[in-house]
Amino acid sequence: MSGERGFVLVNALVLVAALSAAALLLLSRSAATRDLAGAATQASQLSANLDAFEALALTLLEADRPAGPVDHRGEAWARADYDVPLDRGRVAGGLRDMQGLFNLNWLANPDDIAAQEAFARLTASLGIAPHRAEAIAAHLAPDGPAQRAGYASAAVPTDPLGGALYLAAQLREVPGLSAGDLERLAAVTTVLPGDVRLNVNTAPAAVLAAFLPSANTAALGALVAGLSRDPLTSVDAFAEALGGLMDDEALAALDMDRFAVGSDWFEMRAEARLEGRRAARLAVLRRLPLPQGSGVAYRLDDWN
Repeated sequence: MSGERGFVLVNALVLVAALSAAALLLLSRSAATRDLAGAATQASQLSANLDAFEALALTLLEADRPAGPVDHRGEAWARADYDVPLDRGRVAGGLRDMQGLFNLNWLANPDDIAAQEAFARLTASLGIAPHRAEAIAAHLAPDGPAQRAGYASAAVPTDPLGGALYLAAQLREVPGLSAGDLERLAAVTTVLPGDVRLNVNTAPAAVLAAFLPSANTAALGALVAGLSRDPLTSVDAFAEALGGLMDDEALAALDMDRFAVGSDWFEMRAEARLEGRRAARLAVLRRLPLPQGSGVAYRLDDWN
């Protein structure tokens, strides 16, 4: 049934793009404005293709709602890695669960010692130097950034706010981070409201291990590998599963309120190509209870 739904959704995406192309072509008939209209037509077609993919992503999230409050990597939205040929181009993209990643805004709470320690362990596992990890944490502290004098002495003096992030791209403001550091962080971190919980069903082993330092590494990896087939249905079930991975004292000290088995926040990335032109979209989608339904929290488009 899920395969048929995916086939229908892809066909709907192709149909939307084709109808947009036909309508926009009618606007570019005038020979006198052919070049200008052609460029505008391409831009509008690319935008329409991205809109169609965004509509597909929202439909997938809504289609998953009847399955219940558990979200895992075996569901249709997680397998939605599409690359669809369209007239004179193509559109490709997919979804990922933002709540399966380390939320950098946990670091903005100075009382969240567990998050601070987990971030130090996570960055160490990524090969990021401790002083760079400390610079990130200091930047997110309520009175950050830590190296304010360095900004003030720049050719164009600035005064970054520090504190909680709005976009992951703001990490570029942290002094000393390399492109490699940012790339490694992008794979396992995200930016969400500070009270959002970590979905243990979609979190990679590295993120879970950062919060569970006493857990048996091999056993934790095996648990994570099996969650796409046999997801945990409650936080209590997660605690029970951890019983065989860590000692009772460490388990008792663990704050289970940090964890969840479902998600409300998802990231969509899509790329559309048309006759040598490219447009990409990053959209953050939030699945709210009905009757609100799933919607776009924000989107960023990139054109070249």
